[in-house]
Amino acid sequence: MNINLNEYFKKQKRFSGNVLLSKNNEIIFNESYGYSNKEKGIKNTPQTKFMIGSMTKAITALCIMQLSEKGMLSTQQNVEDYIPDFYKGRGITIHHLLTHTSGIQNYTMLKKQIKWGERYTPQEILKIVKEYKLKFPAGEKWSYSNTNYLILGLIIEMVSGMDYHQYVKNYIFIPAEMNHSGFIDEEQKNVANNYIKGEKGFYMDPLMFFACGDIVSTVGDFYLLDRAIQDGKLLKIQTVKEMQKPHYDGKYVKYGYGLFVKNHFDCKSICHGGSIPNGYTSHFEKYMDDHITIVVLSNDLVNYQFLSVKGAGGTYISREIASLIYGKKLGTLKKIF
Repeated sequence: MNINLNEYFKKQKRFSGNVLLSKNNEIIFNESYGYSNKEKGIKNTPQTKFMIGSMTKAITALCIMQLSEKGMLSTQQNVEDYIPDFYKGRGITIHHLLTHTSGIQNYTMLKKQIKWGERYTPQEILKIVKEYKLKFPAGEKWSYSNTNYLILGLIIEMVSGMDYHQYVKNYIFIPAEMNHSGFIDEEQKNVANNYIKGEKGFYMDPLMFFACGDIVSTVGDFYLLDRAIQDGKLLKIQTVKEMQKPHYDGKYVKYGYGLFVKNHFDCKSICHGGSIPNGYTSHFEKYMDDHITIVVLSNDLVNYQFLSVKGAGGTYISREIASLIYGKKLGTLKKIF
């Protein structure tokens, strides 16, 4: 297997990032490619941290389910219990936020009102979003929205009585021994610079991402997170199963709590990707039946186009690796979503 992957990555001249593959809880491939700092000639190493983007959502969902287990909230509670003037009377619940079935507009797409390089608090973002109509009544459809997880981050703060970052550190990073993980708006060492097609990427304010995408981590730490989840260190196993089942079960999209549910190579998998327009892409996928976990973190967006097959982004690389492992081809669209 290693020989195939080494040969594969020799051909991926433009890929910059780290890749980890484990099977049966044993790391069998852990390699680094490209540069964390091209200007200074510093290469990526296994200790290099990357912005993981929307892979953060799985961690936010874990936090919500921890609070649910403690009886501090219920997934069936209305959002207006926490944010009284936000779409009052629309019946939007925590469950709808977790599953992207709330109908709330995605704030990162409101580029006229929200400029990526400027600073907004989560409360300021919600004030802008509230001016827009819901895309559909809560629970009727599925539409991916970063706003859902921004709100979940605020709910975690209100219920736990602590800052979102501090909660994640205390109840996720420390018990999972994720000693190389943190948040982009705090001073971090060994964080890879962001590039687009090899050139320095543009600036995005770190406060923009909050609970839907502001974590920096390593491939090794995400492997430790996977282990901690399956070992029952963070949640009861029954609660983990609840997160991993498709609460939204559509024809093209199946989504649990902070996780996509897939079936590739006749094997159920849970996964989530991440893409930050200024250069970072990421993806983790766990093939449940075969106990295979793949983590890809990258800091050079090769082709900045939505759903670009040429992009060599985290999801594409992850699925290409899986194709090599299973010895089966995967359709083009499945390599990018």
